[in-house]
Amino acid sequence: MTLLQVDGLTVRFGRAEVVGDVSFALERGERIGLIGESGSGKSMTALALIGLLPDDATTEGRALLDGDDLLTMSESKRCDLRGDRVGMIFQEPMTALNPVMRVGNQVAEVVRRHRGGSKRASWGRALELLARVEFTDPQRIASSYPHELSGGQRQRIMVAMAIACSPALVLADEPTTALDVTVQAQVLELLARLVSEEDAALVLISHDLAVVSGMCDRLLVMYGGRIVESGPTNVVLEQPRHPYTVGLLATSTAMAEGAARGRTLPTIRGSVPGLGQFPAGCVFRSRCERATDRCRTTPPLAGEGHAFACWHPVEPRVPVGGAA
Repeated sequence: MTLLQVDGLTVRFGRAEVVGDVSFALERGERIGLIGESGSGKSMTALALIGLLPDDATTEGRALLDGDDLLTMSESKRCDLRGDRVGMIFQEPMTALNPVMRVGNQVAEVVRRHRGGSKRASWGRALELLARVEFTDPQRIASSYPHELSGGQRQRIMVAMAIACSPALVLADEPTTALDVTVQAQVLELLARLVSEEDAALVLISHDLAVVSGMCDRLLVMYGGRIVESGPTNVVLEQPRHPYTVGLLATSTAMAEGAARGRTLPTIRGSVPGLGQFPAGCVFRSRCERATDRCRTTPPLAGEGHAFACWHPVEPRVPVGGAA
């Protein structure tokens, strides 16, 4: 059953388009990965859904969460929704947590805001949540300030706040970027377990294919504010059709295999253009080696199940799971 239906989501700052015509559906309990380089529009998509865009941003399209349009609802309704039906995990917890408030009170505040009850009851619930995110001494952690905790501990606080009211949807924006590899794996394993226990849907935003590949059912590849490829995770990873996805996979695989040792790493030529500077037509054409004059016209995102927006897609390899 569809939980979230996004149709034609577009975000602009003045005339500069930062997200363009983004459409996707998310089923209850499903996990999708939103991937792409920094500046591709991933975070802006999430902020639009949760109603935290800057005041000078404008939106078009619709985003229906159980029939309620997230883009047009009043701010008071958005406040009721954030932390309740939708949980958000931000990239840097030090900027998301209140530095002068004990973390236990911050978790308890989410509970009281959306579930009511006494301070004592909400504090008890906060301790339960801290135990759920694998703190062995919840009382000590609850009495701490954010600066007294490590990056991994702070991110677990964010996870506790996100799942405090059993949301139907969790948005996680680069939740492990600032963590070392070991702590990153622990936080991701914890997030996957809790989302599964709550039967919540997950949108996991990342630039790291390794992060999303083990957690997500489907991938949405973004570039220039647009979805350029989408499909089941194994299909997109094994049979990428858009040149941008191919480039992302090549660089990610080389890094994972340690290609930096004495060899030149593969790269995607050029860099992500600045705000409002993406070319007309195919947004990737200024960096694409396959681009022709036809690419001055915007290609549609087309395909049944596995979709890609490219006039000159990369030819598929053997079928997924097939023999060479």
